[in-house]
Amino acid sequence: MKRVMMAVAAVALVSGCVTNCKNDGGDADLKPKIVRDIAYEKYDIATTPVSASEQVVGIVPVGQWNWFTVGGMSQHLADDVVHMGYPQASILRAKSGAYALACEKAGCDSLVGTRYEVTYKWFFFWNEATVTVTGYPAKLTGVEFRKAKFD
Repeated sequence: MKRVMMAVAAVALVSGCVTNCKNDGGDADLKPKIVRDIAYEKYDIATTPVSASEQVVGIVPVGQWNWFTVGGMSQHLADDVVHMGYPQASILRAKSGAYALACEKAGCDSLVGTRYEVTYKWFFFWNEATVTVTGYPAKLTGVEFRKAKFD
């Protein structure tokens, strides 16, 4: 019985699952963001896409969070990354880091028409999240002021 329990424990330790998700960016808004009701940001959008990847390893995952998180090449995280649909902390950090790396690589302020490819591997004591983002670089060129219409 002791050997069976040891075999079950060994199998549970090395087993895991792999999830591969793709987001086609169908809910992305290609219009400039509205800062307030009379000011609109104007962007210069490039015609060639930029791509970047980020990998983060979470150690001892507990629910949606990890006790420790290691990895990732990005020195900072992006401000305007929407995290909807990915509750795990490793995926959130990898997604934000990939976005920041892509903006650094292109020398831009934001990405438009983004697509994320998320590969998430979960094991008993750790998890790995690899995120690749592809999008068109957009540089903020100015702000256009319009009179508010109160109809």
